[in-house]
Amino acid sequence: MDAALLAHPGEENGAAASDGGGRTAAVPEEEDPMRSAGLLVGLSATALVAFMATPAHAAPGKVDGSVTAAGTTCSWTNADTTNTPPNTLTINHTTVSPTCTSALITVTLSASPTVTFNDTPPGTATSPQVNVVATAPIVGTCNYRVNNVTVNRQGTTRTYTRTTPLTATKTGGGILCPASQAIDSVRFTFH
Repeated sequence: MDAALLAHPGEENGAAASDGGGRTAAVPEEEDPMRSAGLLVGLSATALVAFMATPAHAAPGKVDGSVTAAGTTCSWTNADTTNTPPNTLTINHTTVSPTCTSALITVTLSASPTVTFNDTPPGTATSPQVNVVATAPIVGTCNYRVNNVTVNRQGTTRTYTRTTPLTATKTGGGILCPASQAIDSVRFTFH
């Protein structure tokens, strides 16, 4: 410790003033404006770093899935989602790359569906609209839409299934495309 401070206690914050009775009181020095500016800059930098370190959105997730229609099952793994359940999320359709049990049929999502979750037991996941493109020999490319898709949560997992048929309605494609197609079952696992 500084010898001057030991000789004059109470002077560490400024000059000392005597009241004439042998007691001294600290008299604060005038505040250094550069010190205040430096403190303000330091606090601002700390706040900026803290703000930048806080994520602006939740971490993205992944989804695995399978869809069965007309005896053919198409499945995929690790498609990107914008969030994780129970938060509302969007499945990035460009990352869904299904493989189908029939090498002659391909199915892809033509838009990125939004999914909302209701965790109240038994739990559901719902998408207002799912758009797909199916391609098959002779028939060609067909566009379909399924409205108000709801799948049921399996226990406390993030796996959702539906075994009652859904109807996909034709929205585009050639004359050989059926007007509608039954989807027998779906399964999604979010992780």
